[in-house]
Amino acid sequence: MLVRLLTKADKETILEYLARNEVETSFLYANIVEFGVDNRKEIRRCADYYGYFEGEALKGILPFYNLGSCIPHYETDEAVLFFAELMKERDFEFLLGMYKIIKPLYNQIKDYKDIKSYDESFYFINKNFRPFILEGVRFLSTDELTYEKAAEFVLQARIKGFNQDAAIEDVKKSLMQRGKEEEYLFLEKEDKIVAQACIQTYTPRINQIGAVYTAEEERGKGYCKALVSEMCRRIIARGKAPTLSVKKKNTPAVRAYTALGFEHYDDYLIVRCK
Repeated sequence: MLVRLLTKADKETILEYLARNEVETSFLYANIVEFGVDNRKEIRRCADYYGYFEGEALKGILPFYNLGSCIPHYETDEAVLFFAELMKERDFEFLLGMYKIIKPLYNQIKDYKDIKSYDESFYFINKNFRPFILEGVRFLSTDELTYEKAAEFVLQARIKGFNQDAAIEDVKKSLMQRGKEEEYLFLEKEDKIVAQACIQTYTPRINQIGAVYTAEEERGKGYCKALVSEMCRRIIARGKAPTLSVKKKNTPAVRAYTALGFEHYDDYLIVRCK
C-alpha cells in the first residue's frame, strides 16, 4: 500500500480509474482533462492529487484544489485512514462527494477541523426529462454578456445565495477558466438578470448542473425551474444526461427538480470548514 503525489506521468492510469467510476468522479475528470495533473498554483482548479495504490493498481484519488475544495474518491475502504491523515494536515474549505465516500472520511477528521456546515443532499440524474417553459424570459450565456455584468451577478449569488466570501476579480477568473462544456446561463426578465445556473463539471456521459440561484426578491416565480429546464434541454441535445445535487431540506428545489424528471441516484454530502 502506498500514497504518493500523482504527476502527469500517471494521467492514463488516472483516466482509467475515472472511467470505472464516471458519475462519482465528475469533478476529478473535468479538472484533469481541462488543466492536467501537475499543480499550477495560478489556476484555481488545479490541485495536488494524491493517489492510493495497492501494488500497481490505483485505488483512490485525493485532490486538494487551489480554490479550496477537497473532492476525494476511493474504491477500497483501506484508503480512508491514509487519506484522513493527509486531510488532517491540509487546509481546505469544502469537502464534498457521494455520501458513502465522504462520511467515513468526515468521521475521521471532524475532531481536527472547525466545521462550519454539514449538508446532506440528494444526487439526482435526469433520464426522463419533462420540460418547463416560462414565457417572457430570455436565456443568456456569458458570451452574450460582458464579463463585468456576468461576474457581478455571480458575485451576488456567491455572497447572498451561498454565503461565500468572494472578490469580483476571482469571479472573473473563474468564469474565464471554464471548459467549453461548462457554460454559465443567466435568465433575464425585462432586461434584468434574475437567475443563474451553470454546468459545474462534465464527463463523457453527464453534465452536472450547479450554482443555481435566483435573486431573493424574484423567488417563487418559476425562474429556477425554467432555467434548469433549459440547461437540461441543452445537455440532452449534446447526448448527455443532466445531473445535480440538492440539499435534502430544500423542499421547493427538490419538488421543482423532480417535476423536471430528475430521479435519485445516490446521497451526497457537502461539508464546509472554517
